[in-house]
Amino acid sequence: MAGTEKSSPIKAIRWLAKETRGFLGGFVGGLIGGLFAFSLINYTGRLATVAAADAVSIANTYIVYTTFVIAAVALLLTIAGLIFTQNFAVEKESHIAHAFSSVLEIVRTDDEKAVLLVQQAMENPRVVEYVSEALSDKISEELASWKAKAGARMRDATQEAEAVDAMFGDLSAGKNGLKEPK
Repeated sequence: MAGTEKSSPIKAIRWLAKETRGFLGGFVGGLIGGLFAFSLINYTGRLATVAAADAVSIANTYIVYTTFVIAAVALLLTIAGLIFTQNFAVEKESHIAHAFSSVLEIVRTDDEKAVLLVQQAMENPRVVEYVSEALSDKISEELASWKAKAGARMRDATQEAEAVDAMFGDLSAGKNGLKEPK
């Protein structure tokens, strides 16, 4: 049963050796190659003496080379900064939408946080003014609707009463000899 075997330190060491052998081989090869190149240059090459004028030339070359390297690094960092800025600008709307939906979900599920949100919103005078106007408009709208429904019911009741009076009048004037009550 291969799946039930416990991992042992030996297996971990074997795995580490297997996974790192390329790195260690490259490191050892680079070390040996570097030592070989160093010894070859030092034992077979002639020592060059540097004249005073050559020292200034070498220093100037080094300064120019270093300036190019620093300018290249600054250019790469600037390009990376622009790319990150553009990416964040593009993703800004989705981040804001996600954050707002998260706030709405929290307000929907957590009563204490919902009450706290309303309390904080009501501390803003413009919010209080807006809520007051919205509630006044909604109450006026509801009262107008109730009044219209009551007027319609009153017209219906008036028409029904007139129809009943007319039927009663027809009956009292008719064959049965019924009289209209007073």
